[in-house]
Order: sequence, then structure tokens, then C-alpha cells
Amino acid sequence: MIERILKSDKDLQEGLKFLTEQDSILSQAIDKEKKITLRKRSSGFSSLLKTIVSQQLSTAAAGKIWQRIVDNGLNNQKGILQVKAETLLSLGLSRQKCSYAYALASANLNYHSFREMNSDQVINQLIEIKGIGKWTAQIYCMFSLERSNVFPSGDLALQEAVRILFKLKERPSEKEVESRAEHWAPWKSLAALVLWDFYGRERKRKGVLW
Repeated sequence: MIERILKSDKDLQEGLKFLTEQDSILSQAIDKEKKITLRKRSSGFSSLLKTIVSQQLSTAAAGKIWQRIVDNGLNNQKGILQVKAETLLSLGLSRQKCSYAYALASANLNYHSFREMNSDQVINQLIEIKGIGKWTAQIYCMFSLERSNVFPSGDLALQEAVRILFKLKERPSEKEVESRAEHWAPWKSLAALVLWDFYGRERKRKGVLW
């Protein structure tokens, strides 16, 4: 079964109402003065390639490399398959990321079919590709496919947000966060957005926490 699509203000308000009623502690993390941003991204090859390019880089550095790729017309499957590694290296990609880009292009995914799959099916297919881990696949489902019930429990910022909000002594493990997130179904994606927003505010208020 394919979960809800989270794309409109109506969906947002419905989800926030559910989370507020479902979890009184999580409701404290919702900023009453600021609207949650849904952060819609494009879908398809270009979106996944951009995520690979951005891995372990600052936003600024990743943005510069990605712009060079776009300027050279290489943000598409055909372009990557035809270009030599030396060209990608000259644009700023590491050798490892070059191999990831080729693996993604060679996978020949049917991106349109993802719309008919549930998120677990999409994630399981994506993580078979070199360079795409569970977090990357979950982020794709959340922001490119607009799925309402995905929670990237391995995300360190989300783990830290849970620790602060629920007043835990230590940062919870991925498994512990995943278990807690089940309480927020079928709006786990929205719960993640709330917690990311909460963590960002906490960092500004207290300084860097980790």
C-alpha cells in the first residue's frame, strides 16, 4: 500500500493536528510562529545524482560542483554514461563519487514506476545501487516522492533532536528512534520535519550541540 502524499497546506495542517493530538511532547517542538516548509525536490536521475554529489560536503562546496555539472550538461543519465572520469574529476567529483555516478546511470531505473511502489519497495531498490545508502533513499522518498510516512532514523540531527526534546541522558540509537517514530505514523515524514526545525532552533539558541 502506498502511503499518503504530503504536498499541500491541507495535508500539512492535517498531519500537524494528528501529531499534536498523538504526542504531547512532540507537539512542544512545533513552532507556532513559523510555518513548516515541505522542501519539495525534483524526482528522477538528476535529483539522486545531486544527492550523491552533496555527500559529505558543505552546502556551498556541493553547490559549486553541482553547478559545474549542470553547466556542462551532465545532470542526466546519458551525459554521465558518455563522459570520461577525467572530466568529472575536473569538475570536482572524487574518484569514489565518479564510480557512484556511473553506477546510478548504469542502473537504468524506471523512476516513473516509483510512484506506484510503496516507500519500502523504492528504498530497497535504490540501496542496491553503489553509493546510495538507506538515508539517501529515504530522503528521496520524502522530498522527491512526497511520501508522508518515512522517517530517516539514522539521521544524527533527528537523533539529537529526540534526545533534547524527550530529555534523554544519551543520544538514542537508530533502532530506538525508529521504534519511537512508529508512534507518529502515518505522518512520520512530517514528524521528521518538525524535529529538524526544532533542532535548528535549539542550535541557534544554545550553540553547536554536537
